[in-house]
Amino acid sequence: MNGSVILTLDIGTTSCKLVLIDRHGHELFTDKTHYPLFFPAPGRVEQDPQEIWSNIKAMLQRLPTQSAHAENIAAFAISSQISAHFLVDEAGVPLTNIISWMDSRALAEAQELVGAYSKADLHHELGMDMLIGPAFIAPKLKWLAKNEAAKLAQARYLVQIKEYVIWQLSGQWRSDLTSLKGIVNQQNRRLSTRLLAWAGAPQSIIPPCGDPWDIVGGLQEEVAAELGLPQGVPLVLGWNDLNAAILGTVGVPQQKRGFDITGTSEHIGFVSSQPLSASPQGINCLPFFADVSLSYGVTSSGGQSLQWYMKNIARSDRYHEIETQVASVPAGSDRLLFLPYINGERNPWWNPNAQGVFFGLRAQHTNDHMTRAVLEGVGFALKASAVRLESMPDEFVVSGGASSLDIWNQIKADIIGVPFRKLQTTEAGCLGVAILAAYALGWHPSLAAAADSMIRTAQLYLPDAGNQRMYQQRFDTYLSLYNALTPVFDSNINQPEVVES
Repeated sequence: MNGSVILTLDIGTTSCKLVLIDRHGHELFTDKTHYPLFFPAPGRVEQDPQEIWSNIKAMLQRLPTQSAHAENIAAFAISSQISAHFLVDEAGVPLTNIISWMDSRALAEAQELVGAYSKADLHHELGMDMLIGPAFIAPKLKWLAKNEAAKLAQARYLVQIKEYVIWQLSGQWRSDLTSLKGIVNQQNRRLSTRLLAWAGAPQSIIPPCGDPWDIVGGLQEEVAAELGLPQGVPLVLGWNDLNAAILGTVGVPQQKRGFDITGTSEHIGFVSSQPLSASPQGINCLPFFADVSLSYGVTSSGGQSLQWYMKNIARSDRYHEIETQVASVPAGSDRLLFLPYINGERNPWWNPNAQGVFFGLRAQHTNDHMTRAVLEGVGFALKASAVRLESMPDEFVVSGGASSLDIWNQIKADIIGVPFRKLQTTEAGCLGVAILAAYALGWHPSLAAAADSMIRTAQLYLPDAGNQRMYQQRFDTYLSLYNALTPVFDSNINQPEVVES
């Protein structure tokens, strides 16, 4: 292909973004589609993969009429949410809904796995240090073996949405290494036959694995005709949304670079070419590239906390007014605290029983106070992981949709006590897979060179010393509140529902 534009998709938890990006990293066109989450029972969160594909397909079909750049596509690359799995049969037909990364149905199986293997055994088996939770592949497979045995027996593969979309476009089933973390060793690339045997699943259930810059095929003739796109456009395998966003935010640095990837959930940590001296408690440590490692924590609800609050409490979609509202309230929200655990919490606690809480409500508090408390609560959740990193980076580069809120970036800098710098684009995941595609096409000699050429940063947010001292006190209260409520969370979750006679 002789084009000069990369077509990218970032398939997130509740929306998919389409961005056309040129070889210099400039965005030429953007589009977006949305799809729902389903909550069929307590602790269960699902999505319909066919509905997601239908929405993506419609977005691709309207592209040629919306942008002349669609005629100049050189490659197609995708990032997507991970730890969101479903079964497909030999014909590629979904046998189950997507079991979301938010879903906790496999909690008992995750606890069983942790009890069956030591931390050292799991590190040796998986090639990484991460807290094992119900979103992992092995616990989900064991749950399926117990509860959906017939569907598991009928299944060809356990896949995620990126693999499904690539199959729809190219007819090829292929996953990438980090999307299979938890069942494929992240260092030696070996499939964990021990964990599959423990889960009661066959080795063949896992699709073939490749590198994220691999070209897995081209756009099929009939698909290209249906979409109105050039036939044979190379499909780059792509990456999970976290790794793609990290690549699009900090590149492949020689020195430690901090990142804050905003989204439905939020990831904070650093990339380093220096080996970690240890794996801090409550922090995920795994390879990024050869000789480059990741160390990070992830919340269960970052941007989703604000979305939930705006929809259900504020009952407003006027996100453009948030800056003014929050600025009218003093730092600390007049002692109002928010625990952003509306989907439980991952790092550093990994506690699916944790619940969202407003604490300290008084008659003086307004909607503006509550809005600021939500932003601060997410900041405290990030700090709970950041303080456990081996060491703090000099700054965190923030990307994703929430990075457009300058006041939230400033709040995070004040709470964590480290400068934050905004990426020029909010679509770091799309930029990340565009970097992969630019390298795959031979436009740059290395991924590092591609990233250096295509990434641009913008505004810097320096911590305010006075706010930093005050927020440290509020953070101590935040931790005390979480610790005090932990047994209450457990008893509340385990309390039987009252059934009216």
